[in-house]
Amino acid sequence: MVRDIRNDRESSENDMRIDKIMRELQDTCIDGNQRLTVEKLKKKTQTILENIDVYKDVVKLNTQLRKEIKWIIEESKGEKETRRILGLLKQDTKGICSPPIAKYKDCTDIKRKTKKKLKDGVYKIYPGGVNSVQAYCDMTTDGGGWTVIHKRNGGNVNFHRKWLECENGFGNINGEFWFGNKYTHILTSSGKYELRVDLVDSSGNKKYALYKTFSIGDAGSKYKLTVDNFSGTAANQLRRHNGMKFTTLDQDNDTYSGNCALLRGGSWWYYSCTACDLTKSGKHKPFWGGISPVAKSIMMIRKT
Repeated sequence: MVRDIRNDRESSENDMRIDKIMRELQDTCIDGNQRLTVEKLKKKTQTILENIDVYKDVVKLNTQLRKEIKWIIEESKGEKETRRILGLLKQDTKGICSPPIAKYKDCTDIKRKTKKKLKDGVYKIYPGGVNSVQAYCDMTTDGGGWTVIHKRNGGNVNFHRKWLECENGFGNINGEFWFGNKYTHILTSSGKYELRVDLVDSSGNKKYALYKTFSIGDAGSKYKLTVDNFSGTAANQLRRHNGMKFTTLDQDNDTYSGNCALLRGGSWWYYSCTACDLTKSGKHKPFWGGISPVAKSIMMIRKT
């Protein structure tokens, strides 16, 4: 009889310890803001109703969790070991309870899925869905949602670069930069994109060129350019470059007998050689048809 009383006491103590552990684990997932408005409570209640089957499974898992914790208590070597195991459980629980990180594919994706008003600036995107990259998003021009792939504002960044630099991107994302051909390819191969080119001359006059069809091929195609369906106030200069491969100072893919990148001081989709080039550097000045030199330029893409 004494043994039964002792067993009952130990069982009761274990139940209390289990309850305490369960509460601690549940507290890990409790919303930090306890002052919920009526509207928020309604939304939470509606969410529960919409996911009632999921919550039924949670109840079952809750029972299973109690059994697992009971086993841990019975098998552990005392309070210290139990607390250590609880600490590990809480760490795992935090990972489970934390809201999933939104992985936006591009700036268009951010614009479409974010309800609040967004500002131009640097955002984290996941072009291929796994690895992230910093991108400058124009959230205001013509409805916003533009991923900027090239930007120059008269600074000192040299755009006369080698193949790998142009492939992976270079410059300062908050200033002048080339986004990276491989990232532009990943995006434009995932759906239909348009290209907008904004140009400012040395007198401050502004023009733009819009191509409703834009993509570049993969590395195997030498990032071959495809542009079509032009409109805008600037000349349709990229039409001469349609179908051309990308050329850099260390990789000649143009149709000229020499290397246009070396001759013109840029990195571009040259033919033999160019009707426009926004990457000219040093003594060579960027130009776009009748706009020469181009003082500021932005190339940006948006999913349609």
